[in-house]
Amino acid sequence: MNLASLVEHVAQQYPDSPAFVSTEREMSYTELLAESNAVALGLKNLGIGPQDRVAIMLPNMTAFPVIAYGVWRLGAELVTVNPLQKAQELEYLLSNSEAKVLFVLEQLLPLLEEVLETLTVTIIALRASEDCEHLKYDDFIEEFEDEDLLPLHPTQPDDVVAILYTSGTTGRPKGALLTSGNLDSNSAAGLQSILATGERTADDRLYCVLPMFHAYALNVGVVTALRGGVSVFVDPRFVPTLSLKNLKRYNCTVFLGVPSIYASLLALAENADPAQLPKLKVAICGSAPLTLETLKGFQEVFQTRILEGYGPTECSPVVTMNPMDKRIPGSVGIPLEGVEVKILDPDRLEFVADGEVGEFVVRGPNVFKGYLKNPEATEQTFFEGWYRTGDLGYIAADGYYYIVDRLKDMIIVGGLNVYSREVEDVLHSHPQVQDCAIVGEADLLRGEAVHAFVERKPNTQVSEEELKDFCRARLADYKCPLRVTFTDMLPRSFTGKVLKRVLKEDLKKSQP
Repeated sequence: MNLASLVEHVAQQYPDSPAFVSTEREMSYTELLAESNAVALGLKNLGIGPQDRVAIMLPNMTAFPVIAYGVWRLGAELVTVNPLQKAQELEYLLSNSEAKVLFVLEQLLPLLEEVLETLTVTIIALRASEDCEHLKYDDFIEEFEDEDLLPLHPTQPDDVVAILYTSGTTGRPKGALLTSGNLDSNSAAGLQSILATGERTADDRLYCVLPMFHAYALNVGVVTALRGGVSVFVDPRFVPTLSLKNLKRYNCTVFLGVPSIYASLLALAENADPAQLPKLKVAICGSAPLTLETLKGFQEVFQTRILEGYGPTECSPVVTMNPMDKRIPGSVGIPLEGVEVKILDPDRLEFVADGEVGEFVVRGPNVFKGYLKNPEATEQTFFEGWYRTGDLGYIAADGYYYIVDRLKDMIIVGGLNVYSREVEDVLHSHPQVQDCAIVGEADLLRGEAVHAFVERKPNTQVSEEELKDFCRARLADYKCPLRVTFTDMLPRSFTGKVLKRVLKEDLKKSQP
């Protein structure tokens, strides 16, 4: 069950094939095996052993999977850290995880100056200058690159291999404990999604611009792709024009994205020469709902198929996925093999019938072990062995699942439930709306009222009243926005999710 065994297996099958590729280098599976082994030996030389925690604070780069598989080979636990976080956040994550080693770019070290005064952690600096006072990554692995393979630690399915911190929408972030069995089972079950033909071909290459420190890309871009022998092009950040060029230049056939990325690429490519577009076999979408307009437009322009899926970090993360042979637009698909999903009434704590809206609850080998040092939160998030996702949805008669809202984002207007996605879908269908988000605001008469935040498409001037009338023609009055606020850009997380908590905070500040 040691995930690093995947590296050995694929290196035997395709030794000279490219594993991870960037604009700076192309790394074969043989090189991945040697370098990850060097990382494991180097960490062992520093006194790191099984169950010790090693943090990685890097953007997407070929060194990321090298370090991850080196940590796992040794039997240590990987702690992923967002490189955009600030000093106070970093201090909490590093102290809470008790990480003994931190891999980080030298240019990010100034952020850690005050943190290092309070923590005992060994820094290994990447892209380090000659005068860097910390251990340099290149020197660190060079010493052990020609050594024999370190025997794989006998990792058990229930052993924790990764600690991924949730976004912390309420209170401080919680460290989700993912086990070897979690990532192994979830990557195996999801493999067919990235192998559009059902089996590997020599030209398969996955484009990964989503951050590898997040569960989505860590699973699909680092573990699942390797399991299938699929090459991965690693892009450090999404810049629409550059990303489109890289997709074509590096012959990417599989796209891993989120709705905001698909929308941006579609807007850029709608009038492009088809010969300049990449030849994608399949595109995978998760993290947030994808509008039907974007889904249909992207599939038409790029001549490919988009498979929508769903899953939170705590589920490793994939729970459901549209199968290749039967995709239903608007649905997040069906559960992966071995994964069970039911719909729970969050108030009565009873399971509901198909077609009724309730909270998604999940059970299976992909469900996490719990939250680090937080037994209360762990207990609260489970119901009779089922993980409570906090997402509202339903099961259709054909067995396909649909997400309608986050439980905490549901708006209650005069005692009636309003699901934000239903209103957002209507607004997205307006030809002058680029993007939108629906939140509830306090209202003396109704309890809550629907408030729409809207990004207009460039060079358009749709008014608040026009959008209200557009909604009234398509929705019951109580579901329609009472107010519309126009914004140049909605606040988003690093995975493209609109940060509704920020919008709600802005509303509270603006209220008398």
